[in-house]
Amino acid sequence: MALNKIYSVWALSGQSGAGSSDISGLDPGNTVLLRCWFTLQTNPTDECKNAWGDAWVSTMNSITWGTAQVEPIEGAYQRSMYIVALVNDFMKNIGNAPTGVNKEQYAAEARFCRALAYYALMDLFACPPFITEENYSLAPSQLSRADLFNWIESELTTIYDALPAQPEYGHAGKAAVDALLSRMYLNAEVYTGTQRYTDCITRCKNVISAGYSLADNYAELFMADNGENANASKEIIFPVTADGETTQSYGIGAIILGTRASNQGTESGISGGWAGFRATGNLVRVFDFANDDESTWNADNILDKRGIFYSTGKSIDITQSTTTFDTQGWSVFKFTNLKSDGTAGKNLTFPDTDFPLFRLGEIYLNYAEAVARGGQGGDMATAVGYINALRARGYGDNSHGVSESWLTSNAAVAGNNTSVQYGNLLNERMREMYFEATRRTDLIRYGLFTSSSYTWVDKGGVATGVGVDAHYNLYPIPTTDLSVNGNLSQNAGY
Repeated sequence: MALNKIYSVWALSGQSGAGSSDISGLDPGNTVLLRCWFTLQTNPTDECKNAWGDAWVSTMNSITWGTAQVEPIEGAYQRSMYIVALVNDFMKNIGNAPTGVNKEQYAAEARFCRALAYYALMDLFACPPFITEENYSLAPSQLSRADLFNWIESELTTIYDALPAQPEYGHAGKAAVDALLSRMYLNAEVYTGTQRYTDCITRCKNVISAGYSLADNYAELFMADNGENANASKEIIFPVTADGETTQSYGIGAIILGTRASNQGTESGISGGWAGFRATGNLVRVFDFANDDESTWNADNILDKRGIFYSTGKSIDITQSTTTFDTQGWSVFKFTNLKSDGTAGKNLTFPDTDFPLFRLGEIYLNYAEAVARGGQGGDMATAVGYINALRARGYGDNSHGVSESWLTSNAAVAGNNTSVQYGNLLNERMREMYFEATRRTDLIRYGLFTSSSYTWVDKGGVATGVGVDAHYNLYPIPTTDLSVNGNLSQNAGY
């Protein structure tokens, strides 16, 4: 039960249903960790804008937040640190578990959850307070970002052998460690200043050899029975699990309800919608259509069926970020509360849909980019094969395959005039991984998140987009923690 509690923090706000919160002062709906992670990784980027009137929305749309309390920032920070606290307590007590409990594996799973929480904190905030069961303090100090990276890496490699090769669905196994390290190594230069592409390839190869395979149908990866449907679950390495009756929260629910207008709910297995998150023109334009005449484009004539949208009555471009959902920006229907047989999930408000934090599609992309960027231990032909497998699934045939030169060439990003090296891979990541909470990290790796060379609607608070100061590559340490811990320093620029 204690271990399940640790896992549950990504999905649930509290112990007693969707209206409860484990942390006083955090709204139980707005600050579910998965919801906050999705918002911070997606809403400020070229994938998404939000139309709600909440206080946090305008600053998140425009990358203009400051140190004043912002719900998604506060929620991501506090709930990640809550996982750390739960695991520290768990590790103090696991030795007292009764005979018959696999203490070594339970401890390894808990430590994975703590390492994952510290990864999220490292990515978002760089230097959170660092505390384990071995250095407990009421006022913990910070590690440098590079030192925190090294600790997470060491922790994951230490627990690796104690984790199962074939874990129970929803639990961490060896492949979850490999997948997390793969993502960390791909971005290691951002975190530490040192490239780790060879290590990324090694971890990708571990996952690929572990028995996972691509889902037969891309859309089924994001449906209400994705954890029960073997044709989808075979690709999912580590999910945030959900059940509309027994684990109710506004985690995955906010993503699904938040991307629909009220009249679109019945098409998605839900009772209505909140009319919030919608696609930017950049996201729509990364997909291929039958012709270049945008006036003829709609959600049904995208050639690559990974593009799952609702376009009726909506313009491709957003010209005003708020209060325009019904007419501006296509709705993203990628996640749904419909099952693969077309029936709805158990509950019309709280979806059954699991959120894949790590899946094989990302590992293929990580491998290809690490090889293209010069990592050793892989090869270009294999990398091309992985990209072509993703594209064949998307297009339904092999007619849109790519070559080795495609991996390394310069390309325009998401229909924009900006051309960058490895741009084809960045576009492919957008097509494959949009709304899976990786885009901010990807754009930072490419040097584009704050840059003036690549813009999108409302970036910098300007309708056509402008560059912003580089300090926005990190979020601020919340003042709620700084005010009670004199050992913490704020990130530069705030």
